[in-house]
Amino acid sequence: MDLQTALVVAGIVLLLLVVAYNQWQIRKSRRPRALQPEDDLPPMREPVVGGSTKPEVSAKLHETPPPDHIERREPTLPGGAATVGDAASAGPAARAAGTDEAGDATLAAAAASAAQSADADDQIAEEVAYGAGQAARGDAAARAAVPSATVQSEEQADLAVIDGQPRPAVIDPLIDCIVPLHLERKASGDRILPLTGRLRRAGTKQVHIEGLREAANAWEPVTAGHQYEDIQVAVQLANRSGPLNALEFSEFVNAVEGLAEALDASAELPDMTETVANARELDNFAATCDVQLGVNVISDGAPWSAAYVQSVATQDGLVLSRDGTRFTRYQADQDGIQRALFTLQFGDTNFLRDDLTVKAGHQITLLLDVPQAAQPAKPLKLMCEYGDSLAQRMGARLVDDNMRPLTEASFVAIFTQLQALYDKLDARGMPAGSPVALRLFSN
Repeated sequence: MDLQTALVVAGIVLLLLVVAYNQWQIRKSRRPRALQPEDDLPPMREPVVGGSTKPEVSAKLHETPPPDHIERREPTLPGGAATVGDAASAGPAARAAGTDEAGDATLAAAAASAAQSADADDQIAEEVAYGAGQAARGDAAARAAVPSATVQSEEQADLAVIDGQPRPAVIDPLIDCIVPLHLERKASGDRILPLTGRLRRAGTKQVHIEGLREAANAWEPVTAGHQYEDIQVAVQLANRSGPLNALEFSEFVNAVEGLAEALDASAELPDMTETVANARELDNFAATCDVQLGVNVISDGAPWSAAYVQSVATQDGLVLSRDGTRFTRYQADQDGIQRALFTLQFGDTNFLRDDLTVKAGHQITLLLDVPQAAQPAKPLKLMCEYGDSLAQRMGARLVDDNMRPLTEASFVAIFTQLQALYDKLDARGMPAGSPVALRLFSN
């Protein structure tokens, strides 16, 4: 019994010694250790302003360092993307009445990735036209541009400088209310983009933001990685939803004031009464030019099924719209961009939702949205020639809206009236089919 007791006691003591030794080793490993020169530590990284960074935090991150601080150069991302709008569909003519310094060309991969992520958060939505070649549309939203990974040298930037006034981008004084923002110091697109969340639309009116890039002497949509001398913000004065009203103007001004405060900039705000009056005048002018011309192909016999009409339109190269209500004929312009010429409708048929084997009718309507089709393309001539071709192939007649046959005399009268409308748009500085006309005559 004495031997057993001694062994038990010895075992307990040995176990306690092992536990105590383990605890001592754990505490020893947790003691703070002084950093040694040979320690391999990762370099400290500067914070990157992203899409979720608050404006006040963004401004602090870009404050100028004190004089005794070692100057740090910010990496820049040259290149960018232009904003592009959708092609507006033909509709009724009625109207509802801290600073970043320019840095070295060498970029860190992590900085480029963060800049692209911030830019992606701010992208709109900008809506490209459904159709062959994707036509441009007038209510183009000003979308944030994606930075390019290609680095542009300073020598190439110097070659881009031109004499005279900066080249314009999207904003146009003919149809926009422009508010200049004068920056105390240069600002980068990475700083500006996170602050523009409220500047997308003011009611039903599109808002655009552009920066003056000194290297190219041009205004451009604000782009991540670019440095800007000045900023200008504009709201469209009118579109097919009607003129800019007082409520939309107030919404726009409040958003601009917030942006100016965040950027430490001074804004030249316009007078509301004068701006609203200009919007109404522009809308009245647009209403007199918002004309659609239509011709009809009428069956002389049995009605056509929607499936048959769809087959003919598709074989002729017309493109079905997103909502399925019409087909559109496109044609490339001088720049190779596909532009809408005219549309084809078959009553109230929706070619995406309706049963095309059951839906039937006697009338196909071809519509020309005059302000949105460029005159050099001769859209009316092409539309009438296509209508005549349909009538011959489908055993039908080509008539006007009053169901009267289209004769040579009626064509001459239509062309005369159309030329007067083209001249009126030209005199205003917004030819039919031009970017400014596409924006004005859009929804």
